[in-house]
Amino acid sequence: MAEIVRTERAERVFVSYHQLTVGDRAFDKGNPDHSLDDLASSRPGLAVIWTGVHTGFLDVTIQLATAAPPTPPPGAWEAGTEIDLITLTGEKVLCGLMGEPPPGFPGLTPQGPGRYRMRVHTRGRSRNNEAYRQVCPEVYLITVWPVDVGPEAAARYQETADGEPPSRSDLLLAWAREQAANEPGRPARRVGKPPSGATP
Repeated sequence: MAEIVRTERAERVFVSYHQLTVGDRAFDKGNPDHSLDDLASSRPGLAVIWTGVHTGFLDVTIQLATAAPPTPPPGAWEAGTEIDLITLTGEKVLCGLMGEPPPGFPGLTPQGPGRYRMRVHTRGRSRNNEAYRQVCPEVYLITVWPVDVGPEAAARYQETADGEPPSRSDLLLAWAREQAANEPGRPARRVGKPPSGATP
């Protein structure tokens, strides 16, 4: 039977570019490129929750469970989805894009590297895109539980991540690093053309 072992809420989680990220602390990969779901998507090492507000503060509650908990009753939330959450380090944290985890928020994958499930529910999404420095009406409930964890599972998922073809965001990240490495100081010339398939 599923048990909720920890619940933490933060009423002012900063978000930018419509993205809450759930990422491994030391894992530097590009975002998932495509998703059939407009609420959340994932790839090994990283998941993204797409918010309605571009830049602002959200109300977010995290629940850590031992197994898949019952779904909330109909009408409690306006939208919901469930995706895989693969961690290569066991140190998944939630924060806004290029931000820091809210104080007091726990790591989401305390059982270590492997595969988890993440269920996302929301209400008030897309109602306020001018919410900078305010608390906007978007509310999120994010529930995470382990599915397949441990050293053997971690090795399998590392192989999956290593064998994944480069995405558009991977190419852009590599290109940006190459341009930065070729510049001794502030850019004084036009940078080179991005690689094919990685046009910003």
